[in-house]
Amino acid sequence: MISLKDIYNVKESTFIRLNEDQDFTTKQTGIDPETGRISWDVDYKTDFDRTYKEIDEAVQRLQDLVAQEKDPEARELLIMAKNLRNKFSRYKRRKSWVNHLTYTIGKPNNV
Repeated sequence: MISLKDIYNVKESTFIRLNEDQDFTTKQTGIDPETGRISWDVDYKTDFDRTYKEIDEAVQRLQDLVAQEKDPEARELLIMAKNLRNKFSRYKRRKSWVNHLTYTIGKPNNV
């Protein structure tokens, strides 16, 4: 009997998967011929835009909580979350500017 692995020649293929809702990519690196066990390499990459969006969503939820509860402790949490959002925004902007400068300075003049 022939197996699906043999039909599709899985041993020679490499799959790269990018999960848009995750901050990582996976790449198939090998298959054990005896057991059929698949090995994967996982590369993690931080997505600054997604991280900022999630921090901003947390600030929005805290604003709703403060409006409902009128609790001073929740208000302090809101202030800390807003500070985090602002600091992260500045960090993200500075990081993208440094990447831009590195890219532009590293380019040859004739391009």
